[in-house]
Amino acid sequence: MKKHWLLVAATMYGSHLSAQQDSSKGKTLETVVVTANKIPQKQNTTGKVLTVIDRNTLERNSGRTLAQLLNEQSGVIVNGSQNPLGTNQTIYLRGSSAANTLILVDGMPVTDGSGSTNEFDINHFNIDQIERVEILKGAQSTLYGSDAVAGVINIITRKSFNDNPGVFRGSLAAGSFGTIKGNMGINGGFGSWSYDLNYSRTHSDGFSAAQDASGNKGFDRDGFDQGMFNGSIRYQATKNWTIRAYSQMGHYKADIDDAALQDDKNNTIRNSNKLFGLQTFHQWAKGSFTFNTNYNQLERKYDDPVNDPAGPNDYDPFNGTYKGQSFFAEAYVNLKLREKLSLLAGADYRWNSADINTLYGSLGSDSLVSSMLSTYASLSLQNTQGFGAELGGRFTQHKDFGDVATFSFNPYYNINKTFRVFASYGTAFRAPSVYQLASEYGNRNLEPERSKQWEAGLQVSTNKPSGTLSISYFDRQVKDVIIFAPIANPPYGQYRNADDQHDRGLELEGSWQLTNKFTVKANYTYVDGKITTNASGKDTSFFNLYRRPRNSANLNAAYQFSPKFYVSLGFRWVDERQDLYFNPDNFATEKKTLDAYYNVDAYASYQMGRRWKLFADLRNITDRQYFDLYGYNSRRFNFMTGVQFNW
Repeated sequence: MKKHWLLVAATMYGSHLSAQQDSSKGKTLETVVVTANKIPQKQNTTGKVLTVIDRNTLERNSGRTLAQLLNEQSGVIVNGSQNPLGTNQTIYLRGSSAANTLILVDGMPVTDGSGSTNEFDINHFNIDQIERVEILKGAQSTLYGSDAVAGVINIITRKSFNDNPGVFRGSLAAGSFGTIKGNMGINGGFGSWSYDLNYSRTHSDGFSAAQDASGNKGFDRDGFDQGMFNGSIRYQATKNWTIRAYSQMGHYKADIDDAALQDDKNNTIRNSNKLFGLQTFHQWAKGSFTFNTNYNQLERKYDDPVNDPAGPNDYDPFNGTYKGQSFFAEAYVNLKLREKLSLLAGADYRWNSADINTLYGSLGSDSLVSSMLSTYASLSLQNTQGFGAELGGRFTQHKDFGDVATFSFNPYYNINKTFRVFASYGTAFRAPSVYQLASEYGNRNLEPERSKQWEAGLQVSTNKPSGTLSISYFDRQVKDVIIFAPIANPPYGQYRNADDQHDRGLELEGSWQLTNKFTVKANYTYVDGKITTNASGKDTSFFNLYRRPRNSANLNAAYQFSPKFYVSLGFRWVDERQDLYFNPDNFATEKKTLDAYYNVDAYASYQMGRRWKLFADLRNITDRQYFDLYGYNSRRFNFMTGVQFNW
């Protein structure tokens, strides 16, 4: 019974079930994950490549953003994570384009229907309101549908199982660039009900987003203000039936600049997000039923009045409002067919719409609408004499382009609890966004991007020292890549299917408990890719992973000096990258090389009794100047220091 409710907890509330160290036995307890197959399971019962950022890690990074933390995981580059708060956070998972990574909140997709692609703005998440993050890599369209080409990132929000009248927690921190950050939350329960409420506030004076190359133009600071609320209520209707409702609402205002190397004194963006969801879970002896639904509403407002006085290359004025809506609903059953054989089958529906009004015209929600309906199934054989496998498929019917089918096969083999070999082959797809289909540049004849991917790897576990080391290789090919093509007549551009993309890469990831007090984690990523385009009947291939390094590495060493005092050191190295820059002086696009760089970071915390903890977080200690985007500043030496409390 205890095990049964542990699994219910993992599914409905994302409780803290990540790997923990058992110092008395020198072993690492196995991580329980939910993203791999939509049901709770130990990580060694799946052959999928999955990284977990647990609550302990999040607490030790509470002065930072989600983008900064994701940027240090193997296979992940978040371009913009080191720029001023409010900057676009572009996620490149395994070198893929940003639109090919699906963001989930508590297992359900969140998208922005008003964008040129559906990618979701992760500025709308605060680390203090997250329980853990699961990064599932590879072709995942079988279970998660469109956009899960390179993988999915499941952001699991904080929720409560407490039966106390109320537990109060919070944090307050301040640091570089005039940044102040506060968070408070309360959770508890009474009878069959439990609740969790969180509110956070962030302010930063910031620094200039655009680089002042000459150093004498007086570029102004680009500030940031944000408020976020997250809340959930759970009702235990019966012994085996749980219902949960939740909401996330937030807004932020950010000052932005005109372009690379070009300041702007009054250019702003205001973003708001409202997310509402409902989940219900029913368990019986040999299976379970889950129903999930959410509704998401986003609004982006750009306002850029004419500067006074107007400077050179000042493209003001501009204003625009972009409203996006999305709806998602799914139902699935998990059936235990045999002792170690289970079947998951379900259906889901997605709907997106947009309403766009700019200085140049309007596009109403009557035309900017798309939807798709899917059915899927997955058969899972778990660890039979060391062997396991997952086989699944999905069929999707889209309102515009018609039908698409995907499948996946993922075998693995455990050898004496020390070695695990795994492999997978799968297909995936990305549906065109409503903007790509129905805007003034739209094309109703667009086909989805279709991909196929294979990967293989090995994981080694050791007891002395306790730890794991994994290596994986992937190869991904994408057909019918959606591009923006110039045309001779108004509106002088149109979205089309044209190119083929081929990416491959290698990932190394390790974690070791060298002593009861000393832990080391490290990862290395290599990615390479080329795009093949047909011009005048001739295929041309070239490297195109702009802003993405071929090589990157992260190292973290942590030492628990005493039960109260904890210290860690981090090192990150990023290889040189290519970027494209539009030069307004000669109206040409130039290729630029961004130099390789490294960052050295440090973190320390001290526990004061049971309720208070002091922390200090120092980043880029050597004060390196580096650039993730040509012509835009990244953070030099910076710090955050503060206090966390729990009642």
